[in-house]
Amino acid sequence: MGSAFSKKSSTKAKPSEVDKAVLSLKTQRRKLAEYQKQVTSKIAEALEQAQVHVRQGNKQRATLALKQKRILQTRLGEIDGYLVNVEETLCNLDAARQNNKVFEALREGGAALKEVQSRVSVSALKDLVDDAEGAKEHEREVNAILQGDGVDLAEVEGELEQLERECEDEKALELGSEAAATEEEEGLDLPSVPAGLPKPEREPERGAAREEPRGTEPLLA
Repeated sequence: MGSAFSKKSSTKAKPSEVDKAVLSLKTQRRKLAEYQKQVTSKIAEALEQAQVHVRQGNKQRATLALKQKRILQTRLGEIDGYLVNVEETLCNLDAARQNNKVFEALREGGAALKEVQSRVSVSALKDLVDDAEGAKEHEREVNAILQGDGVDLAEVEGELEQLERECEDEKALELGSEAAATEEEEGLDLPSVPAGLPKPEREPERGAAREEPRGTEPLLA
């Protein structure tokens, strides 16, 4: 058991000079704060004694108490200044430590970045890009062969043009046939209807008596 504790104590990190300085400043700040309370209390006591001596009519003792109060107030101001300096020093040390941590992190990050960049050279990156482009071109050629299926595109286009011409010829023949039929219809001589023919008689309704036939009107010459 003793050896285990000794190993733990030996492996514990030793405090740095900065840690020691911070600890000393915090201890001094605590002592100054306690001293500040004591001086403040003595100032209140001196003022109270001066008031008592004034009520008793002892002017000399009242004056001494007020002088003591003034001395204590001066000392209190000095203590306040010490506390401000200690607090400012602690803040500066803390900021310096934080800056040091940031600097160390940036330094480690820069070293890691250089290591990664050293593994990948510019020439190797260019070769990689060229290989990728070559693979894409090969893939396009393969797809063109597979999609073309060995068919000559020029022959296909020629056949398409021939079909278009045949279709146009058929349309021209149809238009010619329609025009010829129209001309034949217009050339036929149809008999004209003679003028002045009698109107056909109206059939009588069923069940009604038939009217006497009227004389036919003479044909117009």
